[in-house]
Amino acid sequence: QDSFSPALCNRIDRFTGGIVIIAKTETAMRIINQKIRDREIEKRYLCIIHGRIKPAQGILEGYISKAESKHRVTVHAAPASGGQHALTRYQTLSFRDGLSLMECELITGRTHQIRAQFAAAGHPLLGDNQYGNARLNQKYHRDYQALYAYRLTFRFKGGAGFLNPLDGKSWQVPRINFLSEYFPDFNLDTLRQ
Repeated sequence: QDSFSPALCNRIDRFTGGIVIIAKTETAMRIINQKIRDREIEKRYLCIIHGRIKPAQGILEGYISKAESKHRVTVHAAPASGGQHALTRYQTLSFRDGLSLMECELITGRTHQIRAQFAAAGHPLLGDNQYGNARLNQKYHRDYQALYAYRLTFRFKGGAGFLNPLDGKSWQVPRINFLSEYFPDFNLDTLRQ
């Protein structure tokens, strides 16, 4: 009898919603973890940031290092001791009431990457009191980050054993609570592939 218990292959930050991958077998976990390391699983997020970032679409690039507390990271523009290269592709989807709805694709997967990079760019996530502005977040009645892992797509470049049938498959959530609250006219279906 296999003593493996189903286990998470990817994680999301506390107070972030969204899709996670759970492996039911040790072999599946090993394959998925390798595919994550090889960047063969595309993760897309929706978030709301304060203000309007310029340009409206692009790539946030920096180097992220963990602070001594390990509950916070720092973004550096140039390579720093202990810093890991971080890349986030972003696109502005809508702007309303001083807030921008953003779609982000993690090119790398670092701790607090989206939250820290937008804050470092001067546009912290709505509700993120750790990297943002608590007083401004209170104005919008939000006390945790508006961040959601809304789509996951498998894009295998090499074999995946018995998981090969997942190649090209994509999962997207049907609704996100903060969208209806802050961007009620935005239709999530427009983002379907």
